[in-house]
Amino acid sequence: MQQVVELFKCRLRQGFCPLIVMACIWCVIAIPLPAVAQSSELPELETSASRHLNTVQERRIGQGFYRRLLASPKFVEDYLLQHYIQSIGDRISQHSDLRGVEPVFSLYQDNTVNAYAVPGGYITLYTGLVLAAERESELAAVVAHEIAHLTQRHLPRMLERQSEQKLPTLAALLASLVVGGEVGVAGATAAIGASESSQLAYSREFEREADAIGIRLLADSGFDPMAMPDFFEKLDRSSIHSGRGIPEYLRTHPLSHARMAASQDRAASYPAWEPQESLDFFLAAARIRALLSADQQQPILVFQHEVDSESRTVQTAARYGKAMILYEEGEIEQALEIIRPLSMQFPEHPWIQSLHAQMEFADGQADQAIERYQNVLEANPEALYLNYLLAEAYLENDQPEKALRLIRKQVRRNPYNLTLYQVQKKIHIALDQHAEADQSIVEYLVLLGDYERAISVLKRALRQTREEGYLKQSLEARITELEEKI
Repeated sequence: MQQVVELFKCRLRQGFCPLIVMACIWCVIAIPLPAVAQSSELPELETSASRHLNTVQERRIGQGFYRRLLASPKFVEDYLLQHYIQSIGDRISQHSDLRGVEPVFSLYQDNTVNAYAVPGGYITLYTGLVLAAERESELAAVVAHEIAHLTQRHLPRMLERQSEQKLPTLAALLASLVVGGEVGVAGATAAIGASESSQLAYSREFEREADAIGIRLLADSGFDPMAMPDFFEKLDRSSIHSGRGIPEYLRTHPLSHARMAASQDRAASYPAWEPQESLDFFLAAARIRALLSADQQQPILVFQHEVDSESRTVQTAARYGKAMILYEEGEIEQALEIIRPLSMQFPEHPWIQSLHAQMEFADGQADQAIERYQNVLEANPEALYLNYLLAEAYLENDQPEKALRLIRKQVRRNPYNLTLYQVQKKIHIALDQHAEADQSIVEYLVLLGDYERAISVLKRALRQTREEGYLKQSLEARITELEEKI
């Protein structure tokens, strides 16, 4: 344990990313170890654990973590990939008991096979994990496992156990992480001094519960329950044969023969699952390879090979990925030659149609591109990200008023969506409406729990506004409201 502490100190002295340091500390202390038994008996959650960390505190901890994640250059901001990861999480979450928490799912650019959950409902998947999965149910298995850690409130229960044993509690660690900076790091390294041996048995219990609940969530959500033991066993087997060492996810969620056998038995108790191929899953993997690979030669070779696959779904995703790489490299005509037949084959698929529209814009066909966005949005009204793309297309075509009407409508319908406020801010700036842009920034910061920065932005907007009417009054009222929250 002392070696871990010294490593974190060293990394911070070298300017290592605070996000990674925090994630590593979280994994060392809070991520479960292997299960040694299986039982359908799950604990009663309304225990004294809530006295050690209530849901409001969990939310604040999660918001502090998420603010740091958003600031990381490796946070994946791509609208389509964000939507896909969130949609998988939402599909599973609606079958879980998260007690009013609406989880936020994020994608982090790293080839490591890893994922983790943070208090308050924040779950992060690494791009390496998505690429390691061979089918959507395998990716969903990891999501379900992490959701299960949240539903069982494993962190408050760990705090309760530590309190009973008079060990240094995780509260000091988590408070330090939220504070951040050198003070936060000092508090975090001090809090790591808890006894490892006393946490092992309890952590095995966590893992057993997460397996049991995760498999049930997979079945309830329409995914293959066998995907969980299959994927974990595949990772374990590949690490043995490749000689590259244990994947990070298996370091933080270690496998044992007992745990694997128990999870296989539990998954086998559900009805056999009919094999399905998800085009969105393969498109997401292709998009990650095309957009987030440092060297584009390798994914191009992969796509060329997959174009000859016996699976039409794999073929489609390979053509999509190849077209995207050509588009990113400025080879618009070659990219259009690939996307046009795909676009005709999938006239209402938002990923394929939106890429076609991007290419049309780059080819000087702005009106045609906007019409394509409008048509695919009409066919997929639930795809909120299409509104972002259409609004940005309006901006590029010097139609900010249309963009503003579109986004304002969505803000009214989805007042807790962070991305909408970011897009709305861009539009206000394009319209030279800086006070309104500041208000969009404020609502964004409020959703992240960053009230002090929100007040600072409001006061700046108040100083800059020359109006004496409604705008000034609304700024003053919002400042008073947020000061009361602090």
